[in-house]
Amino acid sequence: MARKAFTTTIEEELQRNFKEACDKNGAKMNNVIEAFMKSYIDGEFQIELIYKLTPTKSK
Repeated sequence: MARKAFTTTIEEELQRNFKEACDKNGAKMNNVIEAFMKSYIDGEFQIELIYKLTPTKSK
């Protein structure tokens, strides 16, 4: 199967922790991400997004 580059932005600390976990387990980050993607496509897990609006004080 052909490979394609995939670029996105994520929270810096999350990326650092993910890289450390992959290194600890001897896994390549792209392989773990692909496994998550396949599991999501196959309906093995779902994501629930919750949006929260927080008012700010006006000056």
